Amino acid sequence: MPVDIRTVLRKHEGELRRFRRGLFSTDPADSELASALPSSVLERYRAGGLAVPHSFGPVRSVTDRFATLSFVGDISDQAALLEQPGREGSLLTLSVAAKHKQLGTRQPVNPAEARAWVEAIVGPEWLPHVYSAGALTGVTRGGSSTSKPLTTQFFYLFLGADGVPHAEPEHHLGVQLTPLTDAA
Repeated sequence: MPVDIRTVLRKHEGELRRFRRGLFSTDPADSELASALPSSVLERYRAGGLAVPHSFGPVRSVTDRFATLSFVGDISDQAALLEQPGREGSLLTLSVAAKHKQLGTRQPVNPAEARAWVEAIVGPEWLPHVYSAGALTGVTRGGSSTSKPLTTQFFYLFLGADGVPHAEPEHHLGVQLTPLTDAA
């Protein structure tokens, strides 16, 4: 079932635009976090083929009146992350987390709402190239059981060296990726 977030998007249009610009810009001045991190930490990010993570939110959830959502995005070098030297391109990782507004406790994110926000971030043209890794954050306790529910939704978008999205390459990320739309 689709989630209509258009009203919320209008309220956060400027903030969302800055988040997108920070994700896709190569100018370090576009990162608010970069200005707060020590230069040694920034250098370690760059040496590892990573970009400084960008965040957006918290914003009010449209499906849960008690929840706020926060988004974190970063772009990593595919060669470093996929452990394939010489591989060109980048990997955009987006995570969506929810907290109870008053209690501050983590809670699961509605997958349909997360998908709507991801579409707002990457746009309808890139959405068919986005993969969901599902909910991954939680504390595991032996095997596949968890002591806490998995709460944070993760999404991946693979970009070629030319900045154009492409299909999921062979990887060893340790998670199964599912196309977010049927027309990937």
